[in-house]
Amino acid sequence: MTNLIRTALDVGYRLIDTAKFYENEHLIGSSLKTIFSEGKYKREDTFIITKLFPFQRQSTLDVVKQQLKDLKVDNIDILLIHFPFVPPSDDLQQRYQKPIYQQWAEFEEVHSLGLAKGLGISNFNCQMVIDLLSYCKVRPVVNEIELHVFNQQTKFVEFLKKIKVYPIAQSPLAKYKEVINNETVSKIAQKNNASVAQVMIAFLLQQENIIVIPKAEKKERLKHNIDAQKLKLSEEDIQILRKLNINKRIVNVETAPSFKGVQIFD
Repeated sequence: MTNLIRTALDVGYRLIDTAKFYENEHLIGSSLKTIFSEGKYKREDTFIITKLFPFQRQSTLDVVKQQLKDLKVDNIDILLIHFPFVPPSDDLQQRYQKPIYQQWAEFEEVHSLGLAKGLGISNFNCQMVIDLLSYCKVRPVVNEIELHVFNQQTKFVEFLKKIKVYPIAQSPLAKYKEVINNETVSKIAQKNNASVAQVMIAFLLQQENIIVIPKAEKKERLKHNIDAQKLKLSEEDIQILRKLNINKRIVNVETAPSFKGVQIFD
């Protein structure tokens, strides 16, 4: 982890996206502590986003304090609600989530204490965003949603930009092992002397005000992905890629057993 984060910083990355659910905050914190002690980078050089689920019997303040302890930082740059609900019981009769208006009030307390500089949401659909904006005192600054050429959510993205709740594109490479064999994307990659991954990332980057967070587990992929910023696709290429949209999700709660088939995105 330390080598991966150090390499990421060296090639130009600054945003680290994590979550309590990922169970890696303590690893990231230990890595950052080591890297900061080396003197080349400091906390101000990084931008940390983390998330938590709105569990019913959970003190948000206590959880965030533990996350800060694990991350070994004094504050989080943006704290997100990871999902707008907690999966119900198997028979769908028992609810375990805290209502979002309560969860957001607790987020606002965390914000007022300076433990989170900004607040945001993740996996919220349009109706949920509108509802939140009707009562929040501190506005969400981002909504982290699944975006890639096969799930472009064009109207929703434009709506988010208009209301200044900017989209963060999670899973921008979709299922890469499947995408790499896509004939259309492959042809555009060959035409531009680029990789399929770079085309997928560049497609999102060229749309104004979309933050793109590709996942990389190998050091050599870090530079490869960030170099996608140099790729400028033609308008013809963009339009061809737009036609690939089939509303296909990678994070599909319908088929994930833990979510009991709740149709949040329908």
